[in-house]
Amino acid sequence: MTKSLSNNTVKSPLFRRLLAASIAGAILTTALTAVPASANNPEPTIKADAPNRYTVKKGDTLWDISGRYLNSPWRWKEIWATNRQIKNPHLIYPGDTLIMCIIQGKTLVGVDTGEGCAGIERQLNAPAPTQSVTITESANSIPPIPLSAIRHWLDNTLIVNPEDFATTPYVLASKNRNLITAKGDKIYAKGVPLIVGQRYGIYHEGDPYVDPKTQQVIGLEVTQVAAGVVTSVAANGVSSIQLTETLGKEVREGDRVFVELGNSVPPVFYPAPANVDRGGLIVRVMGSIGSAAKGSVVAINLGSNNGAKPGDVLTVYRRGPMVRDIRDNDAAVRLPSEPAGMVMVFKSFDNISYAYVLSSELPLNKGDQLLPPPNL
Repeated sequence: MTKSLSNNTVKSPLFRRLLAASIAGAILTTALTAVPASANNPEPTIKADAPNRYTVKKGDTLWDISGRYLNSPWRWKEIWATNRQIKNPHLIYPGDTLIMCIIQGKTLVGVDTGEGCAGIERQLNAPAPTQSVTITESANSIPPIPLSAIRHWLDNTLIVNPEDFATTPYVLASKNRNLITAKGDKIYAKGVPLIVGQRYGIYHEGDPYVDPKTQQVIGLEVTQVAAGVVTSVAANGVSSIQLTETLGKEVREGDRVFVELGNSVPPVFYPAPANVDRGGLIVRVMGSIGSAAKGSVVAINLGSNNGAKPGDVLTVYRRGPMVRDIRDNDAAVRLPSEPAGMVMVFKSFDNISYAYVLSSELPLNKGDQLLPPPNL
């Protein structure tokens, strides 16, 4: 059953922003079109120790597999031999055996179906089907990065405009004035009247993000702590909400209530060099007060307004130290920045993105610089 939204709800700036983000996420696909080799885009370099055969294991990620074959793992799709008879030809599953072949002078990797390289070449040369193709499910396929490492930030957190957040209804009290609320409890929200029968998320306010260069607030992180359905709205505008789900944290007085929107990554996407309008910086190491290493999550000051999107890969540079030039009156000279690791964006907002640390040669810290990787 489709429910209509009240004018007040539709006019909410935060609702419009979140709805736009949800629609954009629903139509987003980050599987890139292979770019032909050229003088500015040479063939990707295959590692000297790349395996001729590799059996995919549970726990593997696309980035790990790509790194076995390429010096630039983000160029994986350029060597991946797709089967046009399959609707989702980019998916790889545990138990698949990958083989490396030379086909028409080009190094390619594909799934061995029992016929070796001849079978892969036959699939490549097969005409595109005119009607139906085999549909493959993505549920058990190899993810680009470990989804368990980013699930919390995928499902439970949003970054919003602080001014918009302040316009949303807030939790006034719980029915029994409980300090800790649970599934089935009732809470009351004051503000813009909510819609009876509509499911809403309850969000706790976190710390604002401040851009290290401009010192301007560029976003506010909020965490969903519960969800509930509006059961009634009183004449004074106070909405009653029956909690249908709690997410490990209690609902507090002052928490905000707004339309709950799903957060997810596309089922298939391939890491690719970021195409952003400027360099960026790490602004926060998530879940830690220390440094980030491989497998960590960081927040960066590049968002969708800068062209950042899920799948974007960026190289992290550690700023060079200051040294004294003994032949120039001990003048201070800064050494060049050096690559320290790589990150991949998995969730982007207007001015900020969450990124997963793919690799780190050195500990990564707040203030480290970000640039698209070179095309190797």
